Amino acid sequence: MSRGKKVFISSLALLGLSVFLCVSPATAAMTTTSTAVGGMDELAPDPVADVAAALDLETGNSVDVTWTLSASDFARQTAAGGDFTSGGVFVNTNDVSGYNVWRQAVGADEAELVGTAGAHMMSFSDDSVVTGETYVYSVTAVDASGNESAAVESGQVNLGPPPISEPEPPADAEIVQAVTLTFDAELDVEDEEAVDDFIEDFIAQLAALLGIDASDITVTNVAEGSIIVEFEIAGEDASDAVQELQEEIEADPEVLASIGPVTESSAFTAGDLDMGDAGIDEQLVETYSFTNNPDDPDAVLIVAAAIEGDGFSVDVETLSIAAGESDDLDITFTAADVGNLNGTYTGVLTLTTNDANNRTTVIDLTAAISAGLAEAEIAVSGAFNFASVAINTTKELELTIENSGDLELTGDIAVDGAAFSVSDASFVLAGGEALAVTVTFAPTAVESSVGTITITSNDAANPEVTVDLSGAGFDPGEVQVLVDADGNTILGDFDGNAKVNLEDFFIFADNFGQTDFAEGTDLDGDGKVTLDDFFVFSDNFGLSGTYVGGS
Repeated sequence: MSRGKKVFISSLALLGLSVFLCVSPATAAMTTTSTAVGGMDELAPDPVADVAAALDLETGNSVDVTWTLSASDFARQTAAGGDFTSGGVFVNTNDVSGYNVWRQAVGADEAELVGTAGAHMMSFSDDSVVTGETYVYSVTAVDASGNESAAVESGQVNLGPPPISEPEPPADAEIVQAVTLTFDAELDVEDEEAVDDFIEDFIAQLAALLGIDASDITVTNVAEGSIIVEFEIAGEDASDAVQELQEEIEADPEVLASIGPVTESSAFTAGDLDMGDAGIDEQLVETYSFTNNPDDPDAVLIVAAAIEGDGFSVDVETLSIAAGESDDLDITFTAADVGNLNGTYTGVLTLTTNDANNRTTVIDLTAAISAGLAEAEIAVSGAFNFASVAINTTKELELTIENSGDLELTGDIAVDGAAFSVSDASFVLAGGEALAVTVTFAPTAVESSVGTITITSNDAANPEVTVDLSGAGFDPGEVQVLVDADGNTILGDFDGNAKVNLEDFFIFADNFGQTDFAEGTDLDGDGKVTLDDFFVFSDNFGLSGTYVGGS
């Protein structure tokens, strides 16, 4: 039998002339296949024991099969060859590679393989059963060479008389039957014209076969792998049409003759349900109803519901409906469960029943909140070109951080640049609240300075905001500077009358965008007169003061 192996080098001769391999029992691998190691494997593993099968009472549409392990399902050390001149090579092996699970309907001629389980596994769930049938299960142990043990059978499992489900989805739900057919045929799916012709022919044949309007059929995908066609059938009679199609294919796989024989088919009910717009703390509720109208009065319809998606829930996970009875399933979207936050929410409702003709329904759910709460949202404003500032003095500008959302905004403020500082290192802002942060420029040398303010916050859409800072220091003993009563520098007085007015604006406008501009109109000192200089000029427009400094 084959043996997986794990070895380690115990010694390596000088000059790489020879390698000796040996096995450490304490570290040997514990899982492998059972292919022959020292020769051909012709021995089957020991059989399993205690095979049992029981209907899953919660879903009503699957059978749980259990067993105890084969006595051969364990790891042991085995020689990996016949050469023992150097001590030989040993590997850890397992005589069982897995288990086959077989099912036979009472009255059927032979069993069919319905699933497999790996080594060390002791259970399998068969979800392809049909209500109304009685089954016997058997389990065999197999090795990697294909040798199979004797089969051990379970007792009979009776799934009861078949129910007939009559579902009534919510009025706003758009329901279709989703079908996949695999044909034993060939099609170049890269050839768009060939695919279009195929789809047209397929829809025409299918509509004629089922006696339905071709407009009710929508092909959603055509793929290779033979030819795999995914399509939807809409309309009130869609479920009956799918059932008829499956019966036609079972009777004659070549029923769609010009395409080819059908090798596989599957179908389920699909749909979309928009539950609407919820207000704060509001619940949106839709009802899915089921009626059981079987031929046998003892037939019980079981409906199992599973739901995914934030804010979505169902009131019950399982319905058990007697013959002639009806019951409801409520689907709910709860705004409070998603914090009443504005947004569009999606979910999936999966319904399974023990009605063989209505096994699975998958509904895509949508709900919205538009008048709820907004996530924390940061807004930053302010201009941060300090222009020219006398050395050993300071200039302050204001940066505003605002929370434009409803939830609490928290964050930190960091500044990079030796000449710059901020008044606050962190913040906590309620919805609509703002914080004024003082940004200070304190030049100590005659030079240009740049820096950056980095604001990090819990704004999920904009977690980091950066603000660029710039300024230049000058020596007031060498340059005459216009200042206000508080000593703040005033820029933009180009005509020297100690105030910034329209005359200065016209001078600035004449130099705007020019390569040969008048000295002093480049207010931010970047070698050009641009919008940045205009913003500096605008901040100073209308100010007046006194000239100080200079020789």
